[in-house]
Amino acid sequence: MADVIKDAAYYLNLLLLTPVILCGLVGNCLSMLTWSRGCHRDTSTAVILTALAVADTVVLLLPALEFWLATVMGMWIRLENIVTCKLFGFSSYFGPSLSSWIIVLVTAERFVSIWFPVKVRFVCTRLKVKIIILFMCIIIAGIYSPFLVFMKLFDTTDYTMMETNGTNQTFRKCDTLENGTFHQIYFPIWMWMDLCILFMIPFVIIVLGNSLVLYKILKSRQILIREGRYLSYRTRIANSFTIRAIAISITFLVCLLPVTTHEVYLIHTGDRLPMVAYSLIHILLYANSAFNFILYCAIGSGFRKDLKKVISNLFGRKKVRLDHSEPTFNANNAMAAKKKNLIPESGLLA
Repeated sequence: MADVIKDAAYYLNLLLLTPVILCGLVGNCLSMLTWSRGCHRDTSTAVILTALAVADTVVLLLPALEFWLATVMGMWIRLENIVTCKLFGFSSYFGPSLSSWIIVLVTAERFVSIWFPVKVRFVCTRLKVKIIILFMCIIIAGIYSPFLVFMKLFDTTDYTMMETNGTNQTFRKCDTLENGTFHQIYFPIWMWMDLCILFMIPFVIIVLGNSLVLYKILKSRQILIREGRYLSYRTRIANSFTIRAIAISITFLVCLLPVTTHEVYLIHTGDRLPMVAYSLIHILLYANSAFNFILYCAIGSGFRKDLKKVISNLFGRKKVRLDHSEPTFNANNAMAAKKKNLIPESGLLA
């Protein structure tokens, strides 16, 4: 029975996690390339989505690749030495959490651009966004820094094997010491903190922010319907954003809730999931870093146009001119839209 479960977990990771890592890396590389060289490279949106692609790439190259090598190739990289133990132990918490909070920043920028179109040019600047992302990295790294201190390499005994066949089997483990103060007292609290930082707080902000943006779009659409202006265009925008907002919320919920719930359940009960279920929740976790490219980049028509131009310049003979995006919504138009309770075109397309 154990061999059947092991084989099922092997094929599950081989067939599902492999394309997740490969497609995610390709998508994130295309995203970084497009946002750094495309027409919108001088916008705050380009900075945020480039940072999101970098964070997701770190997740796919470190914890996701480590999990794939362990389940498919039978190689635990973190067991090689104390440096890899601390590095992969820290990155497995830091990377996904940073990605979650950059998604929160994307939602916050969209909220400001829709609700405060006059102030968006002063609030959402490239410099301010870079400073916020830097502070995010420092704060999240500080929160998970104890894992760099308390992660240890040690030998432990498999008592399950002793009870089954009487053999005394030892194996190497990279974890916090089970008889240490951190593991016994602080680790259970830490898992609840991780649940809040990685999933609960970002999820609430994302759902609330997208709901407020969607409310503003629909309210503006109703005003335009009464005035008989841009109905078909606004309808497409509203429908597109509705689908995107729902997809973001559902994807975030499905991908991150299982693994965070499992961590809290494990530390309080000590009961481990079967290998197949354990593999599935981690595949979902890493899939979130691959889906972000589709949700935030590939859905937008403007991004697709930029992507085609960038790829054409890289591999084609005929070079395509990539001009800086010129704002189509000045301060006077923004003030007029605010008075009429309308949202700007630039906000809709952000």
